[in-house]
Amino acid sequence: MRLAFAIPWRDLGSWLFEHLPPEHTGELLFASPEPNADQSPRASKLPPYLAEFFCLTGRGYKLASYDTIFTWELRCALATLLLRRLQRTKTPVVVVGPILKGGVLKALPLIRPLLADAVKIVCFSSAERDEYAVLLKLPAERFVFLPTPWAAPRDVPEPTDGGFALALGQSNRDYATLFRAVEGLTIPVTVVAADDTPFGGITPPPNVTVRFNTDHATTNALIASATLHLIPLHPTGFSSGQTVLLRAMAAKKACIVSRIPGVADYIEENQTTVLVPPHDEVALRDALSRLWGDTQERERLGENAARTAQERFGFAGFVKHLLELIP
Repeated sequence: MRLAFAIPWRDLGSWLFEHLPPEHTGELLFASPEPNADQSPRASKLPPYLAEFFCLTGRGYKLASYDTIFTWELRCALATLLLRRLQRTKTPVVVVGPILKGGVLKALPLIRPLLADAVKIVCFSSAERDEYAVLLKLPAERFVFLPTPWAAPRDVPEPTDGGFALALGQSNRDYATLFRAVEGLTIPVTVVAADDTPFGGITPPPNVTVRFNTDHATTNALIASATLHLIPLHPTGFSSGQTVLLRAMAAKKACIVSRIPGVADYIEENQTTVLVPPHDEVALRDALSRLWGDTQERERLGENAARTAQERFGFAGFVKHLLELIP
């Protein structure tokens, strides 16, 4: 069976193909397998939706030549489904990991007709699956929950204790609550984000070091050397924080995470992760202070987390479940 994977970045393709069984062949669309960065849609000066659509059309892909197409993220999905209509092909498309939030919600009348052409829509949380069926006005059976996959890449350093707590990520982050929670503590905290948008206008306290847009190697080093991880999130239904959570779990790190529906599928409370109510700075402060002073508990949570990440969230199982969605 000939499959295509429409992906907005190159690194995902390698593990997809690594776990394809021999009876399937796969081709990567959009993000080129060549190392030249300027061949990626992300290097384009066009908005992402247009960049990926023109990248797809410019390469002359004939979607009818594939048995099934898997697309990643909303913009790739819409570009692929639009091209499918223009080429008047009936090749089934499976959409993986679309996120409907913010300004996207205003465009739902335009998005619904295209996503209605997808045979399946894979969501990265069960709460998201239920919510999207309502938002898109599509049958519930069209939506499938599969957990975000993760496995530590080969270039990740061995875990160490660098003596700081790490808060990593941008999407849906509630750093304002985090800053209030850690103010006055002697615990060093490092925050890594794309920009200061999730800070909510609050100035980080003196014990917080902020870093923006760290490179791959630096981010991996921070993940591996953090004493523990903090993932403060706003209470929303869409999935957020789970990729950072899985990276920390794979690195044998204890995590303190906001209790929201979007990450509930990835957590065993007090076994792999400590949960606190969202927007609760007192609970976050107490959990951080308690876990910071309890090395044995951090190690127990970290060992459980690493084992769970390997057993439940590996790439091989994810690809197997994806292939089961082929009509």
